[in-house]
Amino acid sequence: MMPSKWVALSFVGWMLSACGEASDNPTSGSTEQPSTSASLASRGTDERAVGIAVDYAHSDKLIAGVAGGKEVVFVGQPLEGKIVALSRFTGEKLGELPPPPEGFSIPFIMHSLGEGRITVLAAGGLPRPDPFEPTKPTLHEFTYRVDRHHNFTATRIRDIRFTSVLVGFAEDFVRLDDGRYLLSDSILGSIWVVERDGSIVPGIVPRTFDRPDRIAKLAYCPTMPKIEVNGYPFLFSGSTMPGVAPLAVRDGTVYYHSTCARGLYSFPLRILRDGRPPYQRAGDIRLVAPTAPNLQVEELLDFTFNPYNRFDRWLYAADPLKLRVIRIDVETGRKQVVADDPELFDFPSSLGFLPPIAGISPLVVVSNQQERTPLTNDAVTETTFKLPFIVSKIFVGP
Repeated sequence: MMPSKWVALSFVGWMLSACGEASDNPTSGSTEQPSTSASLASRGTDERAVGIAVDYAHSDKLIAGVAGGKEVVFVGQPLEGKIVALSRFTGEKLGELPPPPEGFSIPFIMHSLGEGRITVLAAGGLPRPDPFEPTKPTLHEFTYRVDRHHNFTATRIRDIRFTSVLVGFAEDFVRLDDGRYLLSDSILGSIWVVERDGSIVPGIVPRTFDRPDRIAKLAYCPTMPKIEVNGYPFLFSGSTMPGVAPLAVRDGTVYYHSTCARGLYSFPLRILRDGRPPYQRAGDIRLVAPTAPNLQVEELLDFTFNPYNRFDRWLYAADPLKLRVIRIDVETGRKQVVADDPELFDFPSSLGFLPPIAGISPLVVVSNQQERTPLTNDAVTETTFKLPFIVSKIFVGP
């Protein structure tokens, strides 16, 4: 049984005041209302939602990618080639990350590297699996600060360009504790390693990129069944299903999700430095949580562990086709709904935890209505975005 709206309001009010975020008001001026999950049973689960979601900020531009610090939330505007910095407490714009000389090429994923540091993945092109056209992704590293007068400044300190390797489409990256990066290619089915000096070496990469040599647990599927998302017929752009997409690492294990291979998978981080040919390392990939048999398609567009709570065993994931955020127990494969709302989570695509204030770390989520545009949905012929795009915060329960 779900808590009443008034109980939810009281709970959110206590959490906001406790963590010092009571002034979080959307820039458009709409009121924050908590979102509870009244329709979970109709979505194929009888589990209660374990989080309370609130409307945090709005944008009239298409958004993708989110990360933040103690005072700032960064949100990408990939079609505008911008990364905007918002006040964590008011949602108002503080500034922008400075672009490289050639500009950002579709910046759509970003991750915080600790207070005052952030890395942005620019895709370098849209996915084109058939006929295949490669992309040229770049990782952009920044430092930033907000002074006591709320003035925002940022400096681009390094660009890591994937011009020396073949990439179909880079879906995500993760920074390791030793300073290296991993980057996933959801089309050709590869995981690349960026060494500390910026050089790029194969992690798990097929013997060749010819179709017979592709690794089934990593590469894309050339076709996709038509499904329905939020009342719209839906086919991914290119009418294919992506392979390895979001990445996360904890306790020496790498986790990734593949829509094509139907599940959450893992492999030991240490194998990326063993002496085997990169394609043989795929033999250590293990299934953690399969896609439910009754689902035609499952896509997790982004996921993350809570970096501020080592006792939190859950992996938190954007589940856009179901208009919700879920979490997965990586020990048992159990899935649980965190928040479920078709307005606040209209195709959630990116998420990340903010540093704790008074012990509370909100999960911030960006949704971008991908079912409503032929840019990302081959089953529609016109764009019908419902403005504004919404950035939400979720206060997660136990």
